[in-house]
Amino acid sequence: MAGLEPLYAWARAAISRPQDALVCAIHWELVRHGYRCLGTGDQPGPDEKKSELLPTGWEANKEVYTLRYKSTDDARELLLKAIMVEDSMILNVMDRSSQKVADVTLAVTDYINSEHLDDFHKVYKNTEELRTKIASGIIVPLRAPAEKAEKEPESKKDMHWDENPLRLPPRQPVDTRPPSR
Repeated sequence: MAGLEPLYAWARAAISRPQDALVCAIHWELVRHGYRCLGTGDQPGPDEKKSELLPTGWEANKEVYTLRYKSTDDARELLLKAIMVEDSMILNVMDRSSQKVADVTLAVTDYINSEHLDDFHKVYKNTEELRTKIASGIIVPLRAPAEKAEKEPESKKDMHWDENPLRLPPRQPVDTRPPSR
């Protein structure tokens, strides 16, 4: 997860529990997918600007993390609530413009080595699985329908002429011999 290491080093002083480290990784995954953090809480604050960093006070409530994100093209704004329930974190993400909601539940111990919060190189485990869960559970479901439609023509452009399912196969020349039986 390139880029997570400097973010973790920057946020390290605020990370006191395994769920803090997990929120840090989730935040970075959203940044990788074209979102920037606006701030904490449900409502905008004064002088907010999009940032790749976590906002001040992001870790204040260890039971419910509330972060707002905006896409780099300003098309979408997400409200992320990461809620701790026993040893699991439930991610509830809403696209404010479409009101679409996506949920993912993560077992904190599947992704965080709680004994190594001080060592970035040992704190995370199963990072590819985490990335996949974030992408398939949050990014893809909240993608705008226009984005899905745009992706489809690209695949059709890449299709070879002979792979077109509507194209008739080439005709065989008429043979003068009778068919073999």
